[in-house]
Amino acid sequence: MPESFSTGASGPAGIGHASTVKQVFRVIGHGLWMLIPVASLGVLAWLPAAQAWWRARTAGWLLAAALLAVGSAAVLIGAADGGGGAGWGAIIIGTVLGGVVAAAIGYRTAFGQRERPLDPALREALHNRARRAEARAIAARDPELALELGVGRPDRPGGGYVDGGLIDLNNATAAGIVHVLGWNPQLAESYVAERDARHGYRSLTEIGALSSLDPAVLESSAERIIVLPYRPTSH
Repeated sequence: MPESFSTGASGPAGIGHASTVKQVFRVIGHGLWMLIPVASLGVLAWLPAAQAWWRARTAGWLLAAALLAVGSAAVLIGAADGGGGAGWGAIIIGTVLGGVVAAAIGYRTAFGQRERPLDPALREALHNRARRAEARAIAARDPELALELGVGRPDRPGGGYVDGGLIDLNNATAAGIVHVLGWNPQLAESYVAERDARHGYRSLTEIGALSSLDPAVLESSAERIIVLPYRPTSH
């Protein structure tokens, strides 16, 4: 007997169907949301703006909700006095229109997903990564400018360009290397002595090939390492 297969809403087709249904309900909900001021004849015209303010907490939405609340109050007062008259009709129309506009503009604010605040540690890490990328771009375009700015030189007196935590293995002191990469002080001092004896290196690849450093140490720190032209007078 041939094997039977389920034809239920699963797989990409089922996911697409569910997405379409969700979109339909969203459109219907949006329409009902915009009809609140109309269905209530302006009495609840303030509600969409008030909900948008509750989510956004901005002065603009607070002002809109307050103005529409005044309009809604005027509608109720006019109804209590028996209604009628061109003035009362104009208040109803203006309040309803204002409520509809507020509902249309504020729908995403009122019902959209709130953005979660970025974790401070993550924000700082992303900022430092961007600064490192910017510093590397400067070094690639103009190595002499990078040297002048102090890219990769946290050990330089007075600080320098904020590079997101780079270390220039061709010019930094042993103390700077220890500070940024966390190397053992003896290892850092040995490397600096070997580097200065060779008058620097041309690239990180050359450091790995010619120095006595374990390539695994360099690989684990590659994100923080930059190699600028060697300048013996910068130490």
